[in-house]
Amino acid sequence: MSLLRRAAERRVMQQWGDSSIPTNGWSMAGLSSAGVPVSDQTAMQLSAVWACVRILSTAVSGLPMVAMRQRGAVTEPVPDQPAIVVDPFGGFNDLRYLSRRAGFQQLAVSLGLRGNGYAMVLSRDWLYRPNRLTVIHPDRVKVDWGDDGARTYQVDRQPVSAADMVHLMGMCLPGEPTAMSPIAYARHTIGLGLAAEQYGGRFFDKGAHLSGVITVDANLDRQTARQMKEAFEASHSGMANAHAIGVLSGGAKWQSISVTPEDAQFLGTRAASTLDVAMLYGVPPHMLGQVDRTTSWGTGIEQQGIGFGTYTLDPWIGIYEDAWTAMLPRGSTAKLDTTSLQRTDTAGRYAAYTQARTSGVLTINEARAKENLPPVKGGDDIFAPLNSAHSGTDSAPPPDPMPGE
Repeated sequence: MSLLRRAAERRVMQQWGDSSIPTNGWSMAGLSSAGVPVSDQTAMQLSAVWACVRILSTAVSGLPMVAMRQRGAVTEPVPDQPAIVVDPFGGFNDLRYLSRRAGFQQLAVSLGLRGNGYAMVLSRDWLYRPNRLTVIHPDRVKVDWGDDGARTYQVDRQPVSAADMVHLMGMCLPGEPTAMSPIAYARHTIGLGLAAEQYGGRFFDKGAHLSGVITVDANLDRQTARQMKEAFEASHSGMANAHAIGVLSGGAKWQSISVTPEDAQFLGTRAASTLDVAMLYGVPPHMLGQVDRTTSWGTGIEQQGIGFGTYTLDPWIGIYEDAWTAMLPRGSTAKLDTTSLQRTDTAGRYAAYTQARTSGVLTINEARAKENLPPVKGGDDIFAPLNSAHSGTDSAPPPDPMPGE
């Protein structure tokens, strides 16, 4: 990197200030072509980036995880769910630690901004299986290839065994030990959006800027013209003086000037930047407020939601499932339950339950459990017909005794 480049980035960092969280985003992303610095911290100032990371992180972290095992041709939940699945970060009964949702969300934020998420094993059970994790900031981790072709890890410049590291990776180049950062590769697009935000802020901060001119019949010297301009700006610039009544004297006249196409173009630039960020993260435009145009995601909101789950969430879910499966005993797999994302309206859900009940897919109690309802007696018989009483219950009262008996 040239000295001029280093000096420019140093001035930019001094202008924007240091973040409370250490970040290597400055060297990783750097300046964009729009002249705006782009890192994981500054990128989150763009509402489209914030919204995409929020949508993806909350969607994935809200899914329950279950350990499954193969039993013949049937996959069933493990009777005693391991702690690494139920409470991987220790916050279920202890608020000093992260809950499963909070830990998953932090890992998803690291994935969305850096392309890599890291967690370190804190403790193991008596079978030497991980049962407690802690999330690690990506800046604290250094990853490289070892002589045996396996990854090596350092946390805070101290070597850590690869068996004690959980590494979630997004899209990765061949032969690289870490995944690519979406912010670094899209810094020009994000920088353009940030530049449009700054331009809009300056445009609305200066209420009289380029909106008109003051004309007088007489010739004014430079000092008098500057005094008139400063007096007018002091009385009419800014949001506090919006819609104020102006008074001009001395034959001065105000001539309004409409917004130039160059000034109005930043609105279109912001909209285009939002669509670019949505494309970067695979989020449907309607989730970011872009509802004024048709989209290839589907003909309706439901179809777009299905496309979002299929083409965007499924790869993210697979990253978590692969990482947690590696920490489970052989023959067990970790699965994130996406049922909550597929819930429709009440009529649609009940129709699906009826069909599943008729075809013998769900029992009454299984359907009730999906609605957070308690089980009922006889509700576990999957072969009981819908239009009759349960065969194992004594529903009819005994006959009355005859006189004299």
